[in-house]
Amino acid sequence: VSFDDWGTETFNLYHGLRNLFNAILIVTLAVLFRISAQRITGLTLGYKVEYRMWLYGLLIGLVLIIVSNGKLCLLLPGGLLFYHMPGHRIGAFRYGLNYFPIGVIAFFGPLSNLLLAMVFKWLLVYFPGNLILEKAMNINIWFAIFTMLPIPPLDGSHVLFATRLWYAFCGTLIFVLAITLYFLNIFPALIISLLAAIAVWFAYVWMTKL
Repeated sequence: VSFDDWGTETFNLYHGLRNLFNAILIVTLAVLFRISAQRITGLTLGYKVEYRMWLYGLLIGLVLIIVSNGKLCLLLPGGLLFYHMPGHRIGAFRYGLNYFPIGVIAFFGPLSNLLLAMVFKWLLVYFPGNLILEKAMNINIWFAIFTMLPIPPLDGSHVLFATRLWYAFCGTLIFVLAITLYFLNIFPALIISLLAAIAVWFAYVWMTKL
């Protein structure tokens, strides 16, 4: 995410290393925040959640950013592993993994990144033009968009496997909110994305009944 931040017109080592350090901090915060949200949600629903990097996804992103000279960024970081915790699920479904709660847990990954992006966008009101805050907002938006794609082992695949209706709602909410955050204030972006998700939900239900 800092591939093309090593100087404006000429190579600048200090400038590049500083941007690389900032990018590492931002990515670390984005990953830790999303994993923490998913683990807390998992424990609440009776699942132990572990994160595993997706080597092929990281390599694809690296090759793409090198070939495009830093112009195209593809974040395919990894996915989740789920373990059933019988002692935490007394009175609930206890006979193995259940797709729907797994989809709920996965959804909190992209959602947490957008919540973090909204925090940085709010801070930009008080610190306009701050490049670090802008990059932090952008990276979290990218994380939300790419990890919501229905490609195993990304979070979006777990949401899709929960039910297609759940993915229609959650996917629309994430994608629309991610895009509108670039152009609108937080509250209008939330309203538009929620209305769009509800509209897609009703449209999907109506189409499946035809």
